[in-house]
Amino acid sequence: MESSLYLVATPIGNLDDITFRALEILKKVDIIACEDTRKTSRLLSHFKIKKKLISLHQHNEKSKTDFLINKLLNGNSIAFASDAGTPAISDPGAFLVNQALEQKIKVSPIPGPSSITSAFSVSGIQTTQFKFYGFLPNTSGKCKKVLEEIYNQDLPIIIFESPHRILKTLFLIKNIFGSSYKLFIARELTKIYETIYKDNIISIIERLESNPEEQKGEFVIIFNAKIREIENFKTLSLNEALEVMIKELPLNQSVKLISKIFKKNKKEVYNQALELKK
Repeated sequence: MESSLYLVATPIGNLDDITFRALEILKKVDIIACEDTRKTSRLLSHFKIKKKLISLHQHNEKSKTDFLINKLLNGNSIAFASDAGTPAISDPGAFLVNQALEQKIKVSPIPGPSSITSAFSVSGIQTTQFKFYGFLPNTSGKCKKVLEEIYNQDLPIIIFESPHRILKTLFLIKNIFGSSYKLFIARELTKIYETIYKDNIISIIERLESNPEEQKGEFVIIFNAKIREIENFKTLSLNEALEVMIKELPLNQSVKLISKIFKKNKKEVYNQALELKK
């Protein structure tokens, strides 16, 4: 088999999601590097594949990369597989890939399952763009800061969350986005207990609190793009916006807000408001 580093996507839950090409690569390569040898062994055993496994995870990636690069330079073929999904995306592998590219070693993606695209495809969010943040920081302060950044984004945002932090993160989201904010969550995708939630944040929290078994598993959370009301007002003329305001608010408050939004002299806006009132 040609000397190459193959990045092999593996099932995120249902083993039947593995591709024929992925199985062929795993059978033919000289070495399989993987995040967790126990998990990959179970996958290989299911498909009756026997192969030498080398552990490569976040704590030893740099030290193991030299060994694997030498093997590749000596003509070996190597597959790298993460525990689940596509490698090197919120998982180890990027450092190994970069070193292989630096050495002009051929790197080939073997596409397949991804919890990111799987979740987004069933979210009902209509857009061609999104941002992926991966897992949030561990500390509450840093986590809150990132969520505040997400709150101000103009694109849908995808994050991962673990079972032991899901409720804590949801409460932070509620405090920042508000109780009525509608959130999309995919849990245990492709597995027996796969669950899809799309509801306001407080309803999701109440559901998880009353069903502790639903706090288990891996979560993909998707935030829809924030709708900015002020931007919508800017599509109106000053008179149109002023007319809407004075129907809902006192005259002086309407004048103050419209003059700020349109950057107009307050006296001028006040006179226009009086004309509209007539």
